[in-house]
Amino acid sequence: MKFLLTNSELDQQINLIKRQIRLSMDGIVADSMKEHGIVYKKNYGVSITRLRDLAKNYTKNHDLAQRLWLLEIRETMILASLLQPVETFTPEIATHWSNKCNNIELIEQVCMNLFQHLPFAADFGQNCILSENMQQQIFGFSLLLRIYKQLGTAEMNKIMQRILQMQIPEQESTLHNTIALCLARLTRKDRETAQTIHKSIQSFKDDKIAGRNHIFRTVEQELIFLGYLDEKF
Repeated sequence: MKFLLTNSELDQQINLIKRQIRLSMDGIVADSMKEHGIVYKKNYGVSITRLRDLAKNYTKNHDLAQRLWLLEIRETMILASLLQPVETFTPEIATHWSNKCNNIELIEQVCMNLFQHLPFAADFGQNCILSENMQQQIFGFSLLLRIYKQLGTAEMNKIMQRILQMQIPEQESTLHNTIALCLARLTRKDRETAQTIHKSIQSFKDDKIAGRNHIFRTVEQELIFLGYLDEKF
C-alpha cells in the first residue's frame, strides 16, 4: 500500500479527533462489545451517533481517512468510512479495507457509510461472496443487500446460485443471518424475484442445519410483510 506522507495540518486533525474520541469513551460499552464477540485492536466504546456528529466537523479528505483507517482503532476506522471521498477510493484500497473488517459491526458500518456508494459496488460485492473466506462472504452479502435496487436479473441469479452451493457450518450464525437478510432484501426487488427466491430455498425449510431454516423463515416473514404470500407461488 502506498506510504502516506504526513503534514502538520493532518497531524493536528488526527490528534484532535483522538482527543474527542477519548472524551466520549464508554468503557462499559466497549467491554460489552468484546463479550459479544465484536473485537477490535482498540475500542473506546463511542456511540455511532457521536461518531457521526464528529465526522460532520470535517471535510471529506482522502489522506485524512486513510490515516485514520491505518490507526486500527474502532472509532477511527468508522470515522474513516465517513470521511473517505468515493472518487479516490479505488478497488485496490477497497480490497485492503474489506480484508481488515473482522467483525459484523465494522462490516455493516463501512458498507453503509462508503461501499454502497461506490460505482463498482455490485462487482465488488459479488466477488466477495465468491471468496472462500467467511469474513469476505459476510462482507459481500452485507454490501449486496444494501444495493439490491442496482442488481439485474443475471446478477440476482448468480447470487442465488452461490447461496445454494455454499456449505456453511452450523456454528457460523453470522453468515447464515447475513444471507437471510440479503435474500429478504432481494425479495423487495419485484414480485417475480420474490417468487424465484421463495421457490429456490424451499429445501431450506426442513433442512437439518438450523441456519438454513433461519434463512427460510426470514425470507418467509419478508414475503408476508410484502403481501406476496397471498399470491399463488
